[in-house]
Amino acid sequence: MDSSRVPVRASSPVWIRALLLAIFALFATRFAEAQAPPWSFFDGRSNDELRALARDPHNDVLLRRSAATKLVRTLADSGDLDAADAAGREFVKNIDPLAIKHAEAVRRRSHAHVAALIALGVALGIAALSLARARALFASAVQAVRRLAPVFLFFFLYSGIVGGYLASRYENGSPLPFVVFAACMLPVAMLFRAWSAVGSPGLVARVGRASLAVTVTLATGFLVLEQVNPAYLAGVGM
Repeated sequence: MDSSRVPVRASSPVWIRALLLAIFALFATRFAEAQAPPWSFFDGRSNDELRALARDPHNDVLLRRSAATKLVRTLADSGDLDAADAAGREFVKNIDPLAIKHAEAVRRRSHAHVAALIALGVALGIAALSLARARALFASAVQAVRRLAPVFLFFFLYSGIVGGYLASRYENGSPLPFVVFAACMLPVAMLFRAWSAVGSPGLVARVGRASLAVTVTLATGFLVLEQVNPAYLAGVGM
């Protein structure tokens, strides 16, 4: 019975030392963050000045780290992604890892931006061409859109006003993305409803129109968020 207690007594100091080390590491990290220069210190500085601050071995290590972080984020936000990647590799030993992740996210966002524009152009182009080819049935298409006018109005009110109101209830939330998205999707929904009225009623055609409608919705949502508040895209790695 006494032997079973020995490991517990022997291991207790190990756990105490590990806990003390963890507390010390947390305190040191917070202290270092407190000693780092504020972002306002870098306001108005050019990329060359930031690079010089990050390279100068006579500067404090936290100053060089903050300058390198600011440089990479500034280059990425300005669209110079290759330069941001090069700076990230140059200062990889003394830079906030989040800055490199930010540059990678901006690159993914730029690729998604191009893909969204292509998808939007292709889908809307096909819909417009289909309507143009069936111009003899244009009157029936207008009637179909008019019949669904209350549905379109409900969609605009629900997505723009209700969705925006719910978003504004959260901390730092803004209703603007929902309002802009609803305003952009309203004419798109009318276009696709008109296309559906004059298009083929076959299953393949209907599935094709539905797929393009989903594509346009996703592309529009991405472009709206990118322009209105890119911070919302951080949750999906962009």
